[in-house]
Amino acid sequence: MFPKPPAPSPRQPWLLNAPYLAIGIFALAMLVITGLLQWRERDTAKSALEGDMHWAERTLENRLFSHLEFLGQLGRDQEFMQLDYEAFQVRAGRYVRDNPEILAIVWVDTDGYVEWVAPNESTITYVGERLQGSRLAALQEALRIRREMISDDYPDIDRRPQHDIIVPVQRSSADLGAFIALQSLESLLRASLPTAFTTRYSLSVLDAQEREVFRNTSVKPSDREISGHIVLNLPNNRLGLEIVAYRGGGAWLTFLPALLIIVLTAITSVAMLQLRRHAQHRAQTEEQLRAAYAFRLAMSQSLITGLRAIDLEGRITFVNAAFCRMTGFDESELVGIMPPYPYWPPEEFAALQHTVDMALAGQAPPGGFEMRIMRKNGERFYVRLYFSPLIDTQGRQIGWMASMNDITEPRRARAELERAHERFETVIDGLDSAVHVAASDSGEILFANRAFQNIFGFDAVGRDSAVVTEPCRPDPGELSRDPRSLKPDDLPCELFDGEVRHRLSGHWYHLHERAIRWVDGRTVIVQIAADITDRKRIDEVQQQQQKRLDQTSRLITMGEMASSLAHELNQPLSAIANYCAGCVKRMQAGNYRNEDLLAAMQKASDQAERAGKIIRRMRDMVRKGEPHRQAIGLPELIDETRAFADIEAQRSSTLLLIDLPDKLPRVFVDRIMIEQVLLNLIKNGIESMGELPAEQRRLQISARSRDSRMVEVSIADRGHGLADEDIERIFTPFYTTKPDGMGIGLPICRSIVEFHQGRLWVERRREGGTAFHFTLPQEASDEPEQ
Repeated sequence: MFPKPPAPSPRQPWLLNAPYLAIGIFALAMLVITGLLQWRERDTAKSALEGDMHWAERTLENRLFSHLEFLGQLGRDQEFMQLDYEAFQVRAGRYVRDNPEILAIVWVDTDGYVEWVAPNESTITYVGERLQGSRLAALQEALRIRREMISDDYPDIDRRPQHDIIVPVQRSSADLGAFIALQSLESLLRASLPTAFTTRYSLSVLDAQEREVFRNTSVKPSDREISGHIVLNLPNNRLGLEIVAYRGGGAWLTFLPALLIIVLTAITSVAMLQLRRHAQHRAQTEEQLRAAYAFRLAMSQSLITGLRAIDLEGRITFVNAAFCRMTGFDESELVGIMPPYPYWPPEEFAALQHTVDMALAGQAPPGGFEMRIMRKNGERFYVRLYFSPLIDTQGRQIGWMASMNDITEPRRARAELERAHERFETVIDGLDSAVHVAASDSGEILFANRAFQNIFGFDAVGRDSAVVTEPCRPDPGELSRDPRSLKPDDLPCELFDGEVRHRLSGHWYHLHERAIRWVDGRTVIVQIAADITDRKRIDEVQQQQQKRLDQTSRLITMGEMASSLAHELNQPLSAIANYCAGCVKRMQAGNYRNEDLLAAMQKASDQAERAGKIIRRMRDMVRKGEPHRQAIGLPELIDETRAFADIEAQRSSTLLLIDLPDKLPRVFVDRIMIEQVLLNLIKNGIESMGELPAEQRRLQISARSRDSRMVEVSIADRGHGLADEDIERIFTPFYTTKPDGMGIGLPICRSIVEFHQGRLWVERRREGGTAFHFTLPQEASDEPEQ
């Protein structure tokens, strides 16, 4: 008898309309929230712009007035005759190096002729050159009013705007001349304002007539709504700075959230309407089919387990559709049949009859019977049959209900699993690596392959892993996690991956420990130990070869620079000879003062110390020794390398531009190795610009903090560049693009950088030339000192 179907749910029309009301309220709330967020974002952006404008104004004015103060100090020393040419070169040269926006500092007479230039290697202006045009007019005006002033902007040789900071000097009532600092507006913005500021805003420098003099980028902001204007009131000059904030996207993005909300609301409403119609149609269909198909759908079609009922004599009284599908017989062919049943194979009659007798006697095991039966087409398959008493409504047993599951495929899978396990053990035992599994709580070794047993003993299984592997195991402090504190949610978990030396045999092993869940649910530790003794020996041999190759490279580089170093040593030695000869002549003439002799001998001592430094740097470059990594400032490394490179640069009329940000992190490197890399890359850049005009030979050396771990150094030239084929093969040993090159410099540079866990690569510059970049670890790196 079929059970009664459940009664239909009562109709509630308000439930059908509630989703539409909820969608409307949600859409309206989202539109309001979107508008508030956009208003708040615009207000926040304007507030941030005002704060940044105030900071930029103070920063630029302080930097400009500091230049005026320095020139004023020079002027006071010149007025009281306390400044000579050498002191001017030292003080002004150091100030120019510390302030990249100052291109040069000159001393001019009242007629505008340049008498002193600092630094002396500057190519911006020359001794004897006379100021022209607006520069001369600004000088004359400053001498007339006897006050410092800033000239109008004028273009340099590269058409970039710059101006003069003029400080006149008088002695009594007579004009002596003026100190002039040539300042680049582009460098002023770059040195004064951080990169984060210039990437957020478009900056335009305006003159007194509100004309644009310089812009820091060629990209103009599409939305100029968030902008501001700064006026720098300088002596006799007025500079303006227009700041426009970059904004992502365009004006249409403002309306995009509202449009999306409206579109999604419409789509959701249409979908809800269609779902409502579909639900109504489906409800009508279900009401029509509920009575006819509910019982058969629940009992016959949804079950995959075969059901069979027999009475107390063994006669079949019921079979379901799944049972019929398994055996291939129809219900009419099975109901009412006594043993032997038609699905019994003839060769299994005795065994199957025994199972039926045990079931009728109530002796069926709880785990059921595993037997082999036959389909109608004669195919044999395995099943598991479970018996349970069949009780009627009055509580009397009227037979036995049996549930039957086809276990042919699980039986085959189990057999395959057993064979796979055998193959797994065979493969694991055939490995050269030692593998073992130990319980995380007790340390008991649960499994060990043959290689492990060969190393630690064939009685290792069942013993304590800490005791067995004591000569070759990492310290507990080196593990990333305590195995005893691991929770089930933490698995699998990496515990250790490193190299350990066996204290008894002396062999090196690469250990990999991992915590996993074992087959019985316990947390275990799997350890794989691979013997890497031979690899360690090979690595040591390769390291020795690499050291010899590095030494050869340094000797080759020093050989190429020997003549240049001799020229540099000639200068301090000549100066020492001149100072000593002057002292001898004064002492012979008897016309001398101890103070004069002391000053001359002090200068000779300074020159001797300079020559000693040159010799020590050359000796350090060629000296063979173990790498010694230490924390060192990158500006110091670049300055020492530049002492070598300046000779080659001056000989080839190449200008070296150093661009290093303030507060650059210290790097953890071997000083000599990195100086070799810098010197090789700088020398390559200078040689690549040999065919350019002298005024275009500029090599830029810059650095920046790449992330919290690495510092990036860039060396960019304006040379002929590299072809695609050369870029792909430039780091290949013995591959060179020079007619007389050996092809080992760049591979050695890459090996040195990779030894410091860095990376060396090359890029083509859009404006022409090549840029080499490499990264070095910061001082906070966990690299051990070697």
